[in-house]
Amino acid sequence: MHMDHEHLGCPAHDHPEQCGKTSCEGCHTPMEELTALMKYMVGHNAAHARELAGLAKQLEQAGQTAAYEQVMAAVSDFEKGNLRLSAVLQSLEG
Repeated sequence: MHMDHEHLGCPAHDHPEQCGKTSCEGCHTPMEELTALMKYMVGHNAAHARELAGLAKQLEQAGQTAAYEQVMAAVSDFEKGNLRLSAVLQSLEG
């Protein structure tokens, strides 16, 4: 369930009308496309983590403490993975 965002609109493919292609192949270097996609994925993953934390809060409010704790553990794992991706992104941008 995607409440906050769309899967469409990847920054690497936002302007096909400008280059006349369905992707940005030829508009940007492959590394620029990879960096843009990585940036998109880091933000996308952060949005999912926020969504999951919101669901966890609802579970807690419903008295589902064990489920809340498990979802929050998953959020923590998700955030740790996204930190690794963020480090990769920094190295690509740097």
